[in-house]
Amino acid sequence: MNFHYLVEKVANQKIESRPFKHIEIVDFFNQEHFREITSCSEVDLPPAKDDEDLIFQLGALGYECIPFPGTTQNIAEYLSWHSVKKAFCRSNYVNPELCEGLGMTFRLVTPKSGILQELHDFFNSKAFLSCITDRFAIQLEGTYSDNGLQKYLDGYEISPHPDIRQKAITYMININPRQDSESVEFHTHYMRLIDSRKYIKEYWDSNPDVERCWVPWQWCRTEKMQKKNNSFVLFSPGNDTIHAIRAAYDHLAGQRTQFYGNLWYKNFPKLRMSNWKEFIDDTNFAGPPKS
Repeated sequence: MNFHYLVEKVANQKIESRPFKHIEIVDFFNQEHFREITSCSEVDLPPAKDDEDLIFQLGALGYECIPFPGTTQNIAEYLSWHSVKKAFCRSNYVNPELCEGLGMTFRLVTPKSGILQELHDFFNSKAFLSCITDRFAIQLEGTYSDNGLQKYLDGYEISPHPDIRQKAITYMININPRQDSESVEFHTHYMRLIDSRKYIKEYWDSNPDVERCWVPWQWCRTEKMQKKNNSFVLFSPGNDTIHAIRAAYDHLAGQRTQFYGNLWYKNFPKLRMSNWKEFIDDTNFAGPPKS
């Protein structure tokens, strides 16, 4: 199957500047390919009776629960939380006080449908990887790829963040099987820090040896959301690439589904971690002293 037209789309699409530099393509796959993708048994699951049935179906189709920000791999923990959706101790999670929910992320590790097998090979091909790195002046040879078809269950949440510095490229493609997907609350927010919090970016700009961190939702404003099905967004993480997700929906009827990919820099140095609490007061984070 020929997917070269996708490389041409990415190569020719303009880079948008708001809320940060990124490429967005609506109707990424042609209609024939998109219909075939969303008709695959691994994408369009039958309605599940309950959470246990859904997780069983995902396992039977070749999905595995993976470690992912905003989620747990502990099925018992998730089922317990999801049955009541009450607050619980998140002491084992990054910045636990910033998130209200708890999700699970499943990646398809053994696709059986032919088109999904071919797309796995395509997203790992030199033609595609060279194209996406060229658009943001990244050296492909200095990176390695991590990508797959993923489903995210209800409760998945990552508060606003710009991605860690080791990430070179991030892309997301919506392939949601449910007809009402654009109105469901599970889409990625693309954001900016509010004016009174811009000093955080200035600090990250001036301190490249300090890792970027998650921040509270109220410190940012949403400028756009990736609601369109069959839409593609690509960006190179930087100090301003703030994005977030909060999924609150009925996953038994159909799940948030994406082709998700990252390129990571090889041999990246270990950086000092930061925490959003360090930025509550801007007194110590006003940027470098003026000359």
